[in-house]
Amino acid sequence: MPIYRVEIDGIEELKELEGSWQPTDYIAILQKMDVSGAAEIPAADLREMCVFALQDLDPPEAAALLLNYKLGAALSSGQIRNYSVESQHERLWEQSADLKIHQPMFGVASLLNAASPMVFPTPDALRVSLNISSDDATALTMFQDSMDRALLVRLLSSGMESSSILNRLFGDQIAQGKVADADSILWAVHVDSSNPASIRVTVTSSAYWLNALRETESFEWKFVPEAK
Repeated sequence: MPIYRVEIDGIEELKELEGSWQPTDYIAILQKMDVSGAAEIPAADLREMCVFALQDLDPPEAAALLLNYKLGAALSSGQIRNYSVESQHERLWEQSADLKIHQPMFGVASLLNAASPMVFPTPDALRVSLNISSDDATALTMFQDSMDRALLVRLLSSGMESSSILNRLFGDQIAQGKVADADSILWAVHVDSSNPASIRVTVTSSAYWLNALRETESFEWKFVPEAK
């Protein structure tokens, strides 16, 4: 079984994820607020106009509008009503029991915070860059953009203390090699395999999951196939 050496090359703090909101989203949101001529606003000005328009709403109203737009198909009207109030003091991108909505909830929180930073909590995500090597160069081929993200959750957990949130909540699954919520824990993964001697992996997710890596410079991980 291969042993991987992992070095943390960098950690970048993010308040918003690229691509969370597209020009078409801003137009649709402005139209929901009855802003006339939204479709004619220059693309470069759409975000600013959307932020200004959200500032004209009461905070729960602004939150409900964005929650309906982003998560209306996943949440009930009662949940949206509750979340629209809780979003002013709760970090919903961390605390919702449904991990699948954490990333879109982060997008909602980012735009709400941009509109009213004194009202809504500041969202925090991390982008962690890893350099992974092994004495067995062929073992690096398992790291691909399309890999099962449970593999990375297991690797990352080895660089964290046992008391970390990730290990406390998913320790049993990690030990078995199966992490059912891996796709919801890791929001984005990019693999650069241009160097045959090592793999560079960039992982983006909530600081809630990745904060425990801040004090880690390097670690080793022994790959063990998942339990059958």
